[in-house]
Amino acid sequence: MLNHETCLQTTGRNSVVKSILLGLAALSVALSCVQAQAHVVLDKSEARIGKTFKAVLAVPHGCEGAATVRLTVQVPEGLIAVKPMPKPGWTIEVKKGAYARAYDFMHGLKLGDGVKEISWSGRLEDGFYDEFTFTGFVADTFKGGDVLPIPAIQDCETGAAKWVEIAAPGQDPHALKYPAPLLRLTAAEPPRGVSKGDITVSTGWSRATPGGAKVGAGYFAVTNTGREPDRLVAASSDVAETVEIHEMSTRDGVMVMRPMEEGLAIPAGQTVALSSGGIHLMLTGLKAPLVEGKTVAVTLQFERAGKMAVLLDVLGLGAQAPGGQQGTSGSAEHAHH
Repeated sequence: MLNHETCLQTTGRNSVVKSILLGLAALSVALSCVQAQAHVVLDKSEARIGKTFKAVLAVPHGCEGAATVRLTVQVPEGLIAVKPMPKPGWTIEVKKGAYARAYDFMHGLKLGDGVKEISWSGRLEDGFYDEFTFTGFVADTFKGGDVLPIPAIQDCETGAAKWVEIAAPGQDPHALKYPAPLLRLTAAEPPRGVSKGDITVSTGWSRATPGGAKVGAGYFAVTNTGREPDRLVAASSDVAETVEIHEMSTRDGVMVMRPMEEGLAIPAGQTVALSSGGIHLMLTGLKAPLVEGKTVAVTLQFERAGKMAVLLDVLGLGAQAPGGQQGTSGSAEHAHH
C-alpha cells in the first residue's frame, strides 16, 4: 500500500506532467495560429463593386528562412485600371494586355486593356514584415458576394512560395497550404446623379479652362430604365451663351466635329455616355473661366423626361479625366480653338 507521503509525491508528479502536457498543447495551438497567420494576405479583403479600391498585400516572412527578393501579383479579370505603388529600394515591372472585354469605367469611359501582372523586386529579410500596394477599380460585371482570388508568387533567394491555391467547392480554405489572397466583393452603391421619370443622369465632369478661353465641354452618362426611348434635345447653362450637343469622330485621319441637330437618342434600357473624344456637350461663349474644384450647373432638356438640372465637376486644366485616365489629345474644347 502507498503511504500518505508516497501519495503526495505521486500526485505532485502527475500535476507536473499534466502541466507540461497542457503547456505543449498550448504551444502547438500557438504555432498553428502563427502558421495560419504567416500566409501572404490582403490587409483589407473587401472591395465594393463599381468603386476604386486599394489592395495591400502583407508579406510576413520569407521562404523557410530565406529572404524574399520578388513578389509577383497576377491581376484577375475584372479588376481594371490597376496601378502599383512604388516602394523605396524596390523596382516595379508591370505586364499589360487586353482584357477579355471592354469594361465601363468612371464617367462614361471604357477600358479595353491594362495591367495584368505586377512584380516588385528587392530584398526583404525573413525576420522582417512588409506590405506591397496597388490600386484598381472593380468592374460592374460582378455581383455582391463574389470572391476573387488574387494569386501572388513570392520568390526568395532559395525556393519560392506560390500563394495560388483556391479551395474547391465544399473544401475548407484553411486546409490549403498556399492559399491565394481573397478579395470579397460587396454590392455596388446606388448610382449617383439626378433621376426624373425613367432617366438618370450621372454626376458629370468638365475641364478647367485658361483665362480668356470661350469654349468648354461637358461629359456624363444618361441611363434610360424605361420601356420607351427618350431623346436629349437641348441644353443650357448660365456660364455660357450656348450649349450644344456635339459629336466628334475621325474620318480619313481627320477629326470631324458636328452639332447633333436632332439631339441624342437614349434607347430604352440602355446607357449612353458623353465622353472626351466622342459625343459631348459644347459650352461656347463662356462668361467666365471654368475653375478646377468648382462645379458647373447645366440644364438638360429631354423629349419625354423634361428638364433636369445636373452638375459638372471641374477637373484640372486640360489634361486628365476622372480616375487618372489621360484625356483624348484632341479633346473637344481644344478642337474648337
